[in-house]
Amino acid sequence: MRQILLQITKYFTLFYLAFIANSPSFANETFKNLQQTQYYFLMDADNSEILISRNADERISPSSMTKLMTAYVVFDQIKKGAVNLNNRCVIGKDAWRKSGSSMFLNYGDVVTIEDLIKGLLAVSANDAAIALAETTASDYKGFIQLMNIKARELKMQNSHFMNPHGLHEDGHYMSLRDLATLAVRLYEDFPEYAKFLNIPEFTYRNITQKNRNPLIKGNYDGTLGGKTGHTNQGGYGIVGIVKRDNRRLVAVVNKAKTPKIRAGAITELFDYGFENFKKVNIFENNEVVAEIPTWLGNKKYVQAVIKENINFNIAREKSISDIKVKANFKSPLLAPIEKNSKVGVLTVEIKGLKKMHYDLYSKEKIDKVGYIRKIKRILEYKLSKFIKK
Repeated sequence: MRQILLQITKYFTLFYLAFIANSPSFANETFKNLQQTQYYFLMDADNSEILISRNADERISPSSMTKLMTAYVVFDQIKKGAVNLNNRCVIGKDAWRKSGSSMFLNYGDVVTIEDLIKGLLAVSANDAAIALAETTASDYKGFIQLMNIKARELKMQNSHFMNPHGLHEDGHYMSLRDLATLAVRLYEDFPEYAKFLNIPEFTYRNITQKNRNPLIKGNYDGTLGGKTGHTNQGGYGIVGIVKRDNRRLVAVVNKAKTPKIRAGAITELFDYGFENFKKVNIFENNEVVAEIPTWLGNKKYVQAVIKENINFNIAREKSISDIKVKANFKSPLLAPIEKNSKVGVLTVEIKGLKKMHYDLYSKEKIDKVGYIRKIKRILEYKLSKFIKK
């Protein structure tokens, strides 16, 4: 096994991620709200790197943050052509009678899917959640089934849904990690509908209601959107996504005792992530990492590429001397070599802290040489061995 060692010197810093990933609390006044919060989670939205968390995988009552999954299913139904934003639906008794947050739908109202989505996400309307469930799937129960199917598809291992609005019900739960995963996938899978997650206010029947999201209300720098929630069982919760420069972070808070603590905790999380970390980009998707010699191929080298972006967060106040990158592969590689076939492994190591492995793939197809060229290559090889002696 031949190795190529690449030395990359970076003038950045790194904090011990293994320590902070499960840090139970913060000890100074800067994080006074997080100290009062039982559940919090901060993750890089692009590479799923956890910057800090507490009780990330515990099953909790997600309250109205449930509506992110309701929105995901509705957007998926629109994408599949089952419904569209301009479809109009008649409001039934179940939606009309639903308690809690409301966009004030009346029995018999005729409302577009688009307005129901706005009511769902901007003012957390429970009546809109019921109406969407009844009109965008086969029936209400069919919609709940779709919510759970999507949760499995998105690998949300600690989520199960009993309703589309998030009011407490036995068997209805999510985890902070699942909420963060869902929020990120909403933006990745349905970028055309991301605007619905950042509506500052919504008016229906001449009644205007403000979005309760403190990130939106406070114009927090870089806010893309998110969703709040509150029930007696779940306390005050929020999930949000913020982008600054080349970084997107997603944060979740739940079981805060008051809206003020919720607002303080979510901003403390984002402040912590953006002020204490930078992102280092090592390789881009499809970038050539190494050239590997071939044996009896129509080209002497095959280019080895990475099939994903390699980046990670580093902290500012802890310096490191270098980042080591090793490309490990057999040399030479016997032709033929198919395009996109695995040809080696790239190891990225942060000295004493972290080691990551990524597969390397051939950028192009390498065919076997013809018989005459094959004989010529063998003779050249034997001659070089003789000269070296």
